[in-house]
Amino acid sequence: MQNDMMSSIRAVVAEEVGKTLGRQVELLEQIAQYLGVPVASRAVVVPASKRVTPAPARQRQEAAKPAAKKRGRPRAVAKETSTAAAVEVSSTPFKQGQEVRYKQGRGTFPAVVKAIDVDAGTVTLERQSDGKQVERPYAKVETA
Repeated sequence: MQNDMMSSIRAVVAEEVGKTLGRQVELLEQIAQYLGVPVASRAVVVPASKRVTPAPARQRQEAAKPAAKKRGRPRAVAKETSTAAAVEVSSTPFKQGQEVRYKQGRGTFPAVVKAIDVDAGTVTLERQSDGKQVERPYAKVETA
């Protein structure tokens, strides 16, 4: 009795699926014929194996070590530039007591050079408006 019920339900479901997907099934059969794949009236269901053997782990091949990524400038150029920068730094564009203008935020302020730090590339300035001492890099200071 239960087998009859199951077979009748399967028949009804197959009929409804056939009505709903009829056009798509026809198109799939035409594509299969075009590709040369044998067409069966009913798709063959292949039972899945219960145990799947794991694929062997892939052995990593010893490849040649990749070249290190290049960063910055080549060493020879860097050495030349650093010595040129040292010569440039040693001859500072400012002198003590010189009146200059420096950039701070959005404005520029008049100041007087008090000290020069050649190693750090900075200048200690005294602001003319309030006498406050500030330290600024060479790039932010310009002659008045």
